[in-house]
Amino acid sequence: MVQIFFLDTNVVLDYLENRNHEVRDIVAQLLHYHKQNKIHLVTSVFNIAEIAESEFQICFWGACINERMSYDEIMSKKNDRKLFKQIAEKNKDDIKKKIKKFVVYNELEAFSLSLNDQEHYEEIYKLIYDFQLRLQDALVVAAALENNATYFLSNDSDLVNTIGELINCYDLRDKGQRKSFEDDVLQAI
Repeated sequence: MVQIFFLDTNVVLDYLENRNHEVRDIVAQLLHYHKQNKIHLVTSVFNIAEIAESEFQICFWGACINERMSYDEIMSKKNDRKLFKQIAEKNKDDIKKKIKKFVVYNELEAFSLSLNDQEHYEEIYKLIYDFQLRLQDALVVAAALENNATYFLSNDSDLVNTIGELINCYDLRDKGQRKSFEDDVLQAI
């Protein structure tokens, strides 16, 4: 059976924005294995929405910085819907293309939730109440669990530590966990 590697939002953003070269290199390696059908690389529709939101935020902050706004000015503008929409309008096609290129070009599957039976609802309740996950994280983790992901890759150490008993997960920004993932998982592919 092919192993399923689930990418959390921050891992995809590290790749798309070239924020962390160690994480970016791992994602590039996973994409290579995925294209060779050695693994199945996935994310979720919830992550894609979060990636789009984050990309818009990056554009907003970048535009404000280019206007030489101070931190205080940017913070005062962050709820300015007109300004946000104006900046978003200039960047929305590029953001759509960037996300589509990553997901469609690489043939990644975007998991969702079926919620057709009580068991799936119970899983979400458990994640929110027992594990105290935020709504977005609960939906992402539930999608990974429902679709039998083998590995959950994130850069959110709190999330990884919280759900570690539910799924094999690694914080790729943590040097020790990244090394463990490379040695124990990547080398075995």
